[in-house]
Formats: sequence, C-alpha cells, structure tokens
Amino acid sequence: MTWKSISSILIFILSFIGGKLAYSALFSESETASFESSDWKKQFDLGITYEAPFELSVKEIALPANIKPFVKNLSTYMYDSKAISFMLSKAEYNDDIQTDLNGAVQGAIQNISVSEGVSEFKYQTKNCSRNGLLGKKIEATLKIKGKEAEMVAELYAAGNRLIQVMFTNLSYTENREIRNKIFNSLRVTL
Repeated sequence: MTWKSISSILIFILSFIGGKLAYSALFSESETASFESSDWKKQFDLGITYEAPFELSVKEIALPANIKPFVKNLSTYMYDSKAISFMLSKAEYNDDIQTDLNGAVQGAIQNISVSEGVSEFKYQTKNCSRNGLLGKKIEATLKIKGKEAEMVAELYAAGNRLIQVMFTNLSYTENREIRNKIFNSLRVTL
C-alpha cells in the first residue's frame, strides 16, 4: 500500500465521521448557534491554538485493519451540534511514510460528497498558509438532508504528520460568523 493511498483513506475516514456526525445532529437542535462573548476562550489541541465558545471532546476512531499498521497515532477532537460542527484531527504515520496533501484533499472531497444525506456538493480548493505552513483549503456549499450548509476545511502536512481542521455549518449568518471567528484565530504547528 502506498503512502498516497494511506493518507487518502485516513482522510476519507475522518471526513466520513465528520459528515456523519453533522448529519446526525441536524434534527434535534436549533439551526443557529448562539454563544455569549464570555464563552469564548483560547484553547490548544493537537498543536492547534484557536478561540472557541465550546470545548471539544475526544472522538475515538477505529482504523481499518489494513491501515492500522501504517499509523503511529491518530487523535481527533470534535464539537457537534445541529448548527455547527468543528473537528480537529492529527495523524502521525510511520517514519517511512510521507504525507500527500493533494491525496488527502481528494480523499476528503470524495468522502464528504458521498456522505449520508449530502447532496449538491460544490467545492473549490486553493492553497493556504498559517504560521509559515503551507496547506490546502477546501470551501464547499452543500445540502445536508435538504438543508443549505457550508463546509470549510484546511489540511497541513509536514513529513509524516497531517493535520485537518474542518468546520461544517448550516447556512445562516450567525453560524458563519462563529466559523469565521474560529478560523481567524487558528494557529497551526506541526
């Protein structure tokens, strides 16, 4: 198995979980998120510093047997509600495997587009950078079970490490403002 396919499969799994959780949350809560200014706190997880009005929870992910031998460590943190979903993920592969950022982006796009309840998935990718790290950004509009939604993800790779930051929100100004505030506060280190 090549390192390209390993990176793609791992991102595929992570994106699938993010999409599935966002889908599951869509039918029990408010469609707009609301937080007090006092809720916003600086946080640090997986080498990522960010400001958010909520705590992230550890999300355990069972890797497929054919991928597990190639991955030293996989950590995922997530917040999920009907209005917004925020996920941070960091994978460290065995030393002989170098990450493939383009393969990871394609894996994420493929997985999100076929996630349960997702339709009208339209995306664009572009280069991005944070703190001197070069990465890839995916911006998408989509429908999740018929509801207008947006997704923004950034992926960064260095050596055998890969970080993914993904935010999905229903298409309301309040949700978009929360997403933008979080993304504007991001500092990524690998």
